[in-house]
Amino acid sequence: MLILIVFGALMFFAIICLFMFIKKIKPGEAGVRTGFGGIKVEKDWILCVPILQQLQIMDLSVKKLEVVRKGKDGLICQDNIRADIEVVFYVRVNDEKSEVDGRTGYHDIKTVATKVGCERASEIELLRQLFEAKFSEALKSAAKLMDFEKLYTDRMPFRQVIIDTVGSDLNGYILEDVTIDYLEQTPKENYDPSNVLDA
Repeated sequence: MLILIVFGALMFFAIICLFMFIKKIKPGEAGVRTGFGGIKVEKDWILCVPILQQLQIMDLSVKKLEVVRKGKDGLICQDNIRADIEVVFYVRVNDEKSEVDGRTGYHDIKTVATKVGCERASEIELLRQLFEAKFSEALKSAAKLMDFEKLYTDRMPFRQVIIDTVGSDLNGYILEDVTIDYLEQTPKENYDPSNVLDA
């Protein structure tokens, strides 16, 4: 009888401890556990033992990154007309499961957690450092394929070329969408006389 009481008490204590160590993850976030047992990522709930393991939360929501190219930095179209443009890129950490080396899991979240950290993963300044040059280059390449008039009157093909040029290799992030907020011909006074294309 005493053995059953002790066993029951131990089981009750183990269950209480288990519930204390289980952490619920909010929608739009991922739990990244490090320490004993290696790195593990979950999006619903995760077991984390204090001292042995550490739990960090990563924001998975979509972030807006604006790229502005105006004046002397405006885009040069196929017909050599310069264009002022403001484009918003919607970026987030890729939270889709994928298979790597025969293992299915949130590999992109692990990549971002390892390279930039969970807390910094969605900071706008960090995203700017990571992607602004790549996005600007994609804008320049896309503009060079179209005349200004075509670009101005039919923006959807231009938008698609930008998305295709950026591609999917964003080190754990994904480009959710692209929006062209502003597009006009660069005023003549902002042309660069030393640039042969502007001249």
